[in-house]
Amino acid sequence: MLHTSTNQLAIFIATVFIAGAAHSTCVIPPFDTPLEDQLALLPECQRNAAYLAQIGRLLNAQRRYLDALDHLERALMFDPDLQGAQLDYAIALAGSGDLLSARQLLDTIIAQPDLSPEMRQTLVQTQQRMAQQAAGAAPDGAEGPFTLHLGANIRSGQDSNLLGAPSLSSLELTFPGEVVVLPLTDSNNPRPGAYTRADAKLELGYQTAAGNRWDLAANLMQRNSAAVPESDTRQSELVLEYNPTLANGWATYASASRVQLSTESGTQYASQGVAVGLQSSAVVLESRSLCSARGGVEWQTRQLASNPILSGHYTGLAALWSCSTAGGGQWQVFAKTGQDRPTEPDRPGGDQNVASVRAVASTAALLLDLELSHTHDTVGYSALLDNSAVRHTSRFNARVEYQRPLGAKVLGTLGAEWSYQDSNLPLFRVRSWGPYAAVKLVW
Repeated sequence: MLHTSTNQLAIFIATVFIAGAAHSTCVIPPFDTPLEDQLALLPECQRNAAYLAQIGRLLNAQRRYLDALDHLERALMFDPDLQGAQLDYAIALAGSGDLLSARQLLDTIIAQPDLSPEMRQTLVQTQQRMAQQAAGAAPDGAEGPFTLHLGANIRSGQDSNLLGAPSLSSLELTFPGEVVVLPLTDSNNPRPGAYTRADAKLELGYQTAAGNRWDLAANLMQRNSAAVPESDTRQSELVLEYNPTLANGWATYASASRVQLSTESGTQYASQGVAVGLQSSAVVLESRSLCSARGGVEWQTRQLASNPILSGHYTGLAALWSCSTAGGGQWQVFAKTGQDRPTEPDRPGGDQNVASVRAVASTAALLLDLELSHTHDTVGYSALLDNSAVRHTSRFNARVEYQRPLGAKVLGTLGAEWSYQDSNLPLFRVRSWGPYAAVKLVW
């Protein structure tokens, strides 16, 4: 898929016409002609897709994958449907270390309806081998459909507001005919302090012979702070996801999840959810990127055992667009919108309308994570707060990290994160920020 402006499209069309004229002066040599002799024909054949594809294949055979990428990319710009060049481009991507992009490109090739069953099966098996290579070699060189990733992360940082409290010295309470100002003690204000956080992650994947994939991810998190023990937090998360092969360009994905969280201050929260929708992938040759998109419906139950009146049921729409480049860069954009309906009719605020957008971009050394969300109640939150004003809140979260390898399976990180929540009701205005350092192990 090529994304071009009007001027770029005009240039591309003109180039194609020039290519047609150039074909008459370009004689493609036999495949077994020495590569140096074939490269000598580049001035006459530089717009011939078949010639460029042949050069790319020869460079792949010599393991010159980065050089092959340039020629194969140009071949596909002149003839995007050239199946041989598409496969060679995937091989060059894998050879240059970008296994994820190579597997996504194979998804696109497999989805072509005119592909023979034998070739489709061969490409699916190639995908499986790439998945195993990405996860690490199997013991004794054995190959199988399973992949396993383990990871651990130890973080030490400072947080300006460990309990997520508003910064208030007093609170206005509205009664019929009068306003009462209630002084608040310092113990209700934000409490800063150092913390340590430990994360453990397990990812188990299974890919069938047809290319369909099951992924199970389990995460555990523990955060402790000697300065503010009430902020100590434990969280567990379990996610099961099904991703079928894109046999017809689009496919249905499904997932199920459970999250559980508890704090020393007494908060007890749990959620269960399912999601289902459609996904697809595309090749963006201009930026040498492979992208995927998905959109679907989500359902969740949200249970706050420590304060059951705040529990609810969520239904919404979700969309994701992500791209990875041959250079190792990645970016993702998530968007969600939905409604959280209370399990008890007298929940403060009633139904909640929720919308959020999140963008994540990363390179080998840097990561940037931004999120903006907005919630809007449908009825007044409380008669004591601004005479039953309808609450609305906007929240902005940001995180930036610098990452540096410390070993083959060890990554060091320096980062900082910010959180700012604004609301028409002062009780829900919250701010926090803090730097941190972390060490991540992957095996």
